[in-house]
Amino acid sequence: MRKPLFILTLVLAVISSCSKVKDGNHTLDIYITSDIHGCYFSKFYLDDSLKPNSLSKVSAVVGTARSDGANVLLIDNGDNLQGDNSAFYFNFVDTASTHIFARMANYMNYDAIVLGNHDVEAGHSVYDRVSRQFNAPLLAANAISTDSGNSYFPEYTIAERDGLKVAIVGLTNPNVTSWITESLYSGIEFQGCDNITQALVDRVRAKERPDVLIVAAHCGSGEEDVPSFENDALYLAKRLQGVDLVIGGHDHRPRTERYMDKEVPTGYINPGARCNYLGHATISLTYKGGRRVGDSLAVELIPLVDMAPDAKFDAEFEADYVKVKKFTLQKICTVSAPFALSDALDGPSAYMKLLYDVQLAVSGADITFAAPLTSSGVINAGDLVFNDLTRIYPFENKLYTINLTGRQIKDYLEYSYNRWLNREGPAYCYDSAGGIKYKVYKHRPAGSRVEIESMQDGTPFDLSRSYSVAITSYRAMGGDGLLQNGAGLDVSNPQSYITGRYDEIRDILYSYLEALGTLEPEVCDNWKFIE
Repeated sequence: MRKPLFILTLVLAVISSCSKVKDGNHTLDIYITSDIHGCYFSKFYLDDSLKPNSLSKVSAVVGTARSDGANVLLIDNGDNLQGDNSAFYFNFVDTASTHIFARMANYMNYDAIVLGNHDVEAGHSVYDRVSRQFNAPLLAANAISTDSGNSYFPEYTIAERDGLKVAIVGLTNPNVTSWITESLYSGIEFQGCDNITQALVDRVRAKERPDVLIVAAHCGSGEEDVPSFENDALYLAKRLQGVDLVIGGHDHRPRTERYMDKEVPTGYINPGARCNYLGHATISLTYKGGRRVGDSLAVELIPLVDMAPDAKFDAEFEADYVKVKKFTLQKICTVSAPFALSDALDGPSAYMKLLYDVQLAVSGADITFAAPLTSSGVINAGDLVFNDLTRIYPFENKLYTINLTGRQIKDYLEYSYNRWLNREGPAYCYDSAGGIKYKVYKHRPAGSRVEIESMQDGTPFDLSRSYSVAITSYRAMGGDGLLQNGAGLDVSNPQSYITGRYDEIRDILYSYLEALGTLEPEVCDNWKFIE
């Protein structure tokens, strides 16, 4: 990926000699959001209390900087169309209005927005519509149209501030195809970031001759010296030549770095998630005789917890908040007794039994796998509203069925419980099974902990027989490696083993609970831990 330094030096010399920037000092203030996940409004739907973090607070900070005369660039690094009732509502319920995030981004005058993997997860009908509604371009240089061979989205955009020409290159996460079904990204192929980015930077430099070049990649930070298809941002920041700032995201881990021992010093910012922090880079350039003769670079994370929200922003979108709140608080069913979502981390739970029952009832499968998608909170007795449903099932996964042998099912569970007992990874990696009776011996060696006694109805379980298994679309596409590392399934061609496709699991839950009328939580009794 690295280009010879003498070529880069020559390119920069040409750029500087052709610059029209006035002599003197020029400063850019670049503000960065990433992984907002629908954290738009400043209030909680249940009681209108103030959130510790929101896009409204970002608007307040950026608005103040602009009022103070700063040369502001505002960039978002993806994953904005999933994670909150407001995103869900404007994705799938109110599809006639301009999407709430598009209106907010336009109100805040974003300069560039990068496509995130969860934005792709919303499907063509959502991201194609929203991309047309943004005033700023939706960038993803490595998302390639299979029809034309060109980028499906713009590769980069140009902004100008204080006479400085700024190029912003955007890249999405190429590993998105491992997590979602092909229908959601039909007609698009995704290229690895480290394979294409330096060549793209060189091309943009040669064509546009920018004074500042920024690469925004919706990839996790990863490691500086180890390439990663999913988490490549630090690897890029350390190696890319001719780049002033690299923006990371995706992994929700706030971080800043500076790489000053390069021809063009490179800053790195990953602002984390859900507007807990606002990324801020300050780039100061000195020009003399039309040439760039000096520069300085600072990067920081601005915590927003103690910031006040933007009152004008809140007033602008109050009617939308009221609309989403009404949708959020609509009753679905009655819950006869409270149950804790966190119980699923310690063993059999009412939470998991609900998912087993729903997935088996809708799919007609023999067996189902499920994992806790949240590890805290309680569903109280009384009215269960849509907001509770998003706590029970926060992701837009669909329900699929696949065929696995009894041996593959056992090996899948062995792998899952090994991770579970060692607390490897987040809670949504800890799959258990419904439809069979089994025991998990905690202190046995890995690979020999699970003993499957029978099917749920008492009929024999056969290691050599093929069973229909209900599973999430995320898991069916290879998410978190349980199918490949546990069941030993080749996930390179999911269409070859997926036997059934159903609606989104949250929608299935909605219909199931509405028809049920009253949910009586019961702890599943089909499996247990043995000390």
